[in-house]
Amino acid sequence: MPEGDTIARIATTLRKALKGARVEIRGHSTQLRPSSDRVVEIESRGKNLLIHFEKRTLRTHLMMHGAWHLYREGEKWQRPAFQARIALHADNGFVAVCFSAPVVEWLKPETLAHLGPDAMSDSFDTATARRRLRSRPLEAYVSDALLDQTAIAGVGNIIKCEALFNCRVDPFRGIGSLDDKTIDALVAECRRLLRRHATRGRKNVYRRSGEPCRVCGAPIATRRTSRLTYYCPTCQK
Repeated sequence: MPEGDTIARIATTLRKALKGARVEIRGHSTQLRPSSDRVVEIESRGKNLLIHFEKRTLRTHLMMHGAWHLYREGEKWQRPAFQARIALHADNGFVAVCFSAPVVEWLKPETLAHLGPDAMSDSFDTATARRRLRSRPLEAYVSDALLDQTAIAGVGNIIKCEALFNCRVDPFRGIGSLDDKTIDALVAECRRLLRRHATRGRKNVYRRSGEPCRVCGAPIATRRTSRLTYYCPTCQK
């Protein structure tokens, strides 16, 4: 599933192409009616992409298999048309197509009200994130708590695994057993990794099951709770 850094990159690409343009909105396999509107702004909120028009906002969530593509009018699409959920045909010649996203809808005010602070945002509030993490059950694994979008929006499985390793935290400790300093360090590391787009770089543990730890040489292990966690059983005791 794309994490917050990927959605932020998509928002930047679409913003450069579509901001200020009038687009024809063509719903394909959605309930959205064809219409025309001007794009005011495009932003990411956690794993959500928001396209703000003059009077309403389009929300998409890519989940596991969704993708946004950007084309020039008349250019051949790289995926079949039946996978398109919505296409935005701009008056400047660009066409933005959202493929296979399970969520394509007009945003309702209450939809994102539950989200925690956006880890990619310059206005991110660490104290709020810490408070929301501490609102989880004391015995909740920290590896699961970090994926809770109501605590920190934008963190996914890659960033979770890498941040826990970098901070040398046992993924299966209860969130209630961690002191504020450790929680703040984990939150800061999640933000740092997301903001330097670490989902695309070299990984220390993610998808390295059985391979030697880059620090101690022990085999990287895995364990599934809400998601599969990759970790070093020696470095993260």
